[in-house]
Amino acid sequence: MEKGNVLIIGAGHLVKRVKKSVIHRGYAVMHISDVISAIAADPSSTIDTIAHALKDVDFASLSMVYVLDEKDEHNLEIVIALIALDPDIAICTSLFNENLRPHFQAAHARLHILNPARLAAPAFIDALTEPISRKEKKHVHSPVIHPVRRPTDSFIKILLASFALLIISATVFFHFYEGLSWLDAFYFVVVTVATVGYGDIHLRDSHALSKIVNIIMILCSTFFIWMIFSLTVDRLIKKRVQLSLGQKKYRYRNHVILCGLGRLGFFIAEELYKKGQKVVIIDSNEESPNSRYFRNLGIDVYTGNALLPGVLEDAGIKNAGALIAVVNDDYTNLQIGLNARSYKHDLRLILRIFDESMAKVIKDKLDIHLTLSMTALVNEKFAVLLADRTGAEDNIQ
Repeated sequence: MEKGNVLIIGAGHLVKRVKKSVIHRGYAVMHISDVISAIAADPSSTIDTIAHALKDVDFASLSMVYVLDEKDEHNLEIVIALIALDPDIAICTSLFNENLRPHFQAAHARLHILNPARLAAPAFIDALTEPISRKEKKHVHSPVIHPVRRPTDSFIKILLASFALLIISATVFFHFYEGLSWLDAFYFVVVTVATVGYGDIHLRDSHALSKIVNIIMILCSTFFIWMIFSLTVDRLIKKRVQLSLGQKKYRYRNHVILCGLGRLGFFIAEELYKKGQKVVIIDSNEESPNSRYFRNLGIDVYTGNALLPGVLEDAGIKNAGALIAVVNDDYTNLQIGLNARSYKHDLRLILRIFDESMAKVIKDKLDIHLTLSMTALVNEKFAVLLADRTGAEDNIQ
């Protein structure tokens, strides 16, 4: 028996799940997914464009309007337009920006704003201690990943060796050709190379060959010193940059490695921090404000791609207690998880997989411990608002 009418605006995984839940509760659903494209085609008046797109909708008959686009800015555009079209309409929308939530809810009493990432994060934290039942499988072996050999820059070593050879050769020459003692010959070469030139030993009355050798030594040593100094400074600067990006080897034990610091990753990291859990975050965006936020809290953030050889190893994957992969791509999360298991076969893996059916197959066939879908975790939170449109928000927090 149908309880009323519900309008759902938007597209994506969350829309599909909320639509299914609402229909299951006995509501008739009207779904419009192309409002954003209509706004983009005619940006002159957003309200007029949305009004035209919804001209066949009877707002008085609606129990709820769900605005569930994947982008916050689109949801806000549509919500503002809906409030302008019908000030009494009940609206539920998703919004990842926590700062805007109180302002909009204060402006419209019947507006419910939920943050899917915040709602889903506790489930990922609970998965760290959830009992795991694994099926025993024969002849299943993870490929062995050998330690990564990082490319070494041997040029500076060659320069140092060549410079040392120059000093030794010049010392030998002046010892035998000018008749200087070994100490005086070495002293003369060093003060000449260092451009000190005290003048206590000089070649003013020496043979032309000695002067030529000395000129060559001065020119070559100038080149070597300049190159060695430049490369050394460059290496120090690079090392400082790497450290500022968290790119170092971590020696923790039983820590959590979190891959991905997007919408969901932010709230997972925040929950881990509140619980005092040692965590190393891997995120590919060095300009991310989320990365700066957690670094300021004293949390280790490694700027890099978890798929690249050596990144997981640097993060201490062999001694980690668990890995959570919540990158915004199912295949990437799966690949990170499988690579991580190659380092440590009994590592607890918690992967975000959007497709729930795919998540079940991955868990069973690939022996991944836990696969969670953010939209699957939160869709009921949106659907339950229909039970009590005025007080449901408080009940589910």
